[in-house]
Amino acid sequence: MKKLISVLLCVLMLMGTAAIGVSAADDMKIIVANDLHLSAKSYVPYTGNTQTNPWVHVASSGQLVRESDAIITAFLDNAAKSDAAYILLPGDLVDTGAEDEHVLMAAKLAAFEKETGKSVFVVPGNHDLFKAEVAVFRTIYNDFGYAEAVAKADSHASYAVDLGAKFRLVAIDSTLPTESKPEVDNEKLEWIKAQLDAAKEDGKFVIAMMHHNLLQHFIFSEQIHSSAIVKNEALKDVLADGGVKYIFTAHTHDQDIVSYTSANGNTIYDVVTNSLNAYPCQYREVTFGSKNVVFAEKRVDKVDTSLIPAGFSQEAMDLAASDFTAYTKKTMWIGLRNTFTSYISAAQLIKLLELDPEADADMCRIITALGDKLEEIVQMPFYTADENGKSMKDIAAQYGKTLPDSNYTDLIDLAITLYQAHCTGDEYFAADSTEINLLMNAVSTVLCYCLEDVSAEDYKTVITFALEITGTTIPDGVVDFAGGTLERIEGIDMVASLVLRPLVVQFTTDSTPADNNVTLPGYETSAFMQFVQKVLDFFRKIFDFFKMIFTIKA
Repeated sequence: MKKLISVLLCVLMLMGTAAIGVSAADDMKIIVANDLHLSAKSYVPYTGNTQTNPWVHVASSGQLVRESDAIITAFLDNAAKSDAAYILLPGDLVDTGAEDEHVLMAAKLAAFEKETGKSVFVVPGNHDLFKAEVAVFRTIYNDFGYAEAVAKADSHASYAVDLGAKFRLVAIDSTLPTESKPEVDNEKLEWIKAQLDAAKEDGKFVIAMMHHNLLQHFIFSEQIHSSAIVKNEALKDVLADGGVKYIFTAHTHDQDIVSYTSANGNTIYDVVTNSLNAYPCQYREVTFGSKNVVFAEKRVDKVDTSLIPAGFSQEAMDLAASDFTAYTKKTMWIGLRNTFTSYISAAQLIKLLELDPEADADMCRIITALGDKLEEIVQMPFYTADENGKSMKDIAAQYGKTLPDSNYTDLIDLAITLYQAHCTGDEYFAADSTEINLLMNAVSTVLCYCLEDVSAEDYKTVITFALEITGTTIPDGVVDFAGGTLERIEGIDMVASLVLRPLVVQFTTDSTPADNNVTLPGYETSAFMQFVQKVLDFFRKIFDFFKMIFTIKA
């Protein structure tokens, strides 16, 4: 059945692509790159000791901070060779927001424009305004949107500028200076409305960009990335009903496209692109035709390693020179492992979950009590016994569970693999894949191991808290049953299946539309082509439904 659905979906997608032709005469091509994070560190030799650890230079986030100049230089070289006329950079141009970093970035962009004749347009991200004020940002980047603007906001860094004869870009400043939180307040909203009205009067099709996300890109993303999505609920309707079909966003460092349709039937696509400064160093090339929009995924897969500062180990430099994508993947793995490991201590979990010592006293007490066991088992090898003679496979067997054979070393290794797939877009792990089966059995084992000795009351406290932060509901009877001493193992499996499995499936399986190379409706799409797109979306949703069914059965 799965094969039949897959074949049908592929046929429909091919039919849709063939039916939706691009008229070259009407093309407007742009390049979009996010979160470049140019760092002053990329010009300073690294002084750490690489003798005992050749990868000690890797940032804890996995971002390529010291390699940023080399990556941005390679990206601009690639963009120079493209026939795209415009380069859109939706924020986090620099890493710390220091003025010297902004001056360096502006100089690179100015040289690029002078050499290529292409136009670069920027908008600030949260990193850009950590230290710099809005007025300073606008002054430094005056030649990259503000000087050419048909309209500029007075109190924030938003502007509108024409892209050729047919399109207008509305660049929205979604930042709250010195903080990571997004802010599109009523003042900004009114300014946006005015620009959409003006574009309509001028007969322009409107494209938008801002740093923070407009829409949720995977289930529970609002809980996981609390500062990622603009909280003003009116914004998406204002944009969709104001004629914006595509908005390019950033911040979350993932590769994803999702859509929203207003009550008036107008659809807007929120297109987020992965950070240029992290594996796999992606950007987009987007062609706006008269009837459709064609997305092409691009990567920086080669850099001039002489631009990487001295001090790195020879092992790291050799890999960067021979296979830069493999180098970026390894640095992300190392960085994320350090990050994930630091989060599993009791103190860090309490901080990460933003628990109040007084209001959430019970949860703080429980996490503190379970901290050592959690830290132990999450880092425990799947198959080979650790220095204490323990492996998760042996622990799982005590609870009647089996970990399928794999090449993954432990739970953190598996989690990083799933996260990296999400970052690259078009992620898909089959419901019966080794990864999903291993993850669910490992997570159930962790829960059984950590919660086996807690009281039924504490167990219920933990489950209730988990349901609250994920916005999930399950019958009270299931929670009570799961908390019972005799039914604890079976109950944990039930909770994992009802709460965690849907989260995993949504995160590891991409839904319509595709994220990387995809053709979507244009601003002049005919009623027939809109119908074709709806048919494609309909069958994709059926396909997603059956994947969910197979997952639950698995």
